[in-house]
Amino acid sequence: MGKMRPFKGLLYNAEKIGGDFSGVVAPPYDVIPDRMRDELYEKSPYNVIRLILGKTSDSDNDEDNRYTRAAKFFKEWQEEGVLSRNGNEAFYVYLQEYDFEGKSFSRIGFFGLLKIEDSEDEKVIPHEHTLAKPKEDRLNLIKQVKSNLSPIFTIFPDTDGSVTEVLKNKAKAEPPIIDIEREDGKHKLWRVADKESIEKISKSMENKSVYIADGHHRYAVSKTYRDMRRSEPNYDGSADYVMVYFTDMESGDNLAVMATHRAVKEMPLSGDKEVISKLADYFATDEFDTLSELTQRLYESREDSHIFGYYGGEKFISFKLKDENALQDLINDDRSLSWKQLDVSILHSGIFRKLLSVKDGEGNLTYVKKAEEAEELVRDKSHKAAFFLNPTKVSQLRAVTEHGEMMPQKSTYFYPKLLTGLVINKFD
Repeated sequence: MGKMRPFKGLLYNAEKIGGDFSGVVAPPYDVIPDRMRDELYEKSPYNVIRLILGKTSDSDNDEDNRYTRAAKFFKEWQEEGVLSRNGNEAFYVYLQEYDFEGKSFSRIGFFGLLKIEDSEDEKVIPHEHTLAKPKEDRLNLIKQVKSNLSPIFTIFPDTDGSVTEVLKNKAKAEPPIIDIEREDGKHKLWRVADKESIEKISKSMENKSVYIADGHHRYAVSKTYRDMRRSEPNYDGSADYVMVYFTDMESGDNLAVMATHRAVKEMPLSGDKEVISKLADYFATDEFDTLSELTQRLYESREDSHIFGYYGGEKFISFKLKDENALQDLINDDRSLSWKQLDVSILHSGIFRKLLSVKDGEGNLTYVKKAEEAEELVRDKSHKAAFFLNPTKVSQLRAVTEHGEMMPQKSTYFYPKLLTGLVINKFD
């Protein structure tokens, strides 16, 4: 893995925020709808939402906009001591305890800085393509705040468990500096600044590859921003590193992956019969009266088959691939078999493009994590159809990236998301 190191994180001052860390943190910017943003604004005048996803105004201009206001808030909060640094460089242990599909999970990892590598030396492995608009948005923000406000979420193979052991020992040895309980579970943070623990973690991480689970746009923007800064006279090299969350990909307790469903705004076909007819050569179909019946069928078949769901305003329909050998004919892309076996690849390349002629570019698809949300988008007439999937497996992510390939957009949704606002990496 590329060079990684501890850092002096910028953290909220408990006294300045009344000891309520739950009021100042937020989910990642890209999963925050307008309603949630408004709620976060009301929680605290210091909520990190004002930095990562500020409100816009009709009067915004080049000198006064959501990005310049984020920089203003950020500067003021540091001057007031709301955000402050203390102590030496450290790693930050992050524990999330949560329930998923009726089981209890405990995911532990740590925040550190990772050196941004050039592609020819890459050991930071992405798995999804990025889009232009989100990258432009995040670049505008980072140029103003000159900081990593949110971490990149990465997974790595802790084969011997040496990193996880250090993290768990720290969590057992002392109370956390941040302890938050939210609807998605408990979030706890510890600071690891002792030399022995830092050396153990650093040594164990040497030469490991890491896989980006979430934050592809932020990582791409960090590269662009680094290159911009390198052209400056007397550049100090601080933007050569990006704040990253590392967690073990080998542990069954660490990673829960949800599906991301698709709602389609424009469909060239109309009616269930026409859709079923187009799918008939490759897929066996069944009809259901309710969404819950459909999703239950998908869940029951998730391990041994390629099965999808469809809703166009009439019946709920499942369609299951008849023969996996047909993938070579169904998907024309010049890709590995591992890539073609992904449900998201079958959906986008085989079903959308080849069979249904659905445009799957920016603008025509809406990505949602809850099946009920996709159903509602069809019911309210804003979208013509919804397609439902099972989650991508971590083993599939690894297999595809080891072939040097990228997955379609929104192939994975790691749950729960990392909170933003626990620790910030300021460039200076």
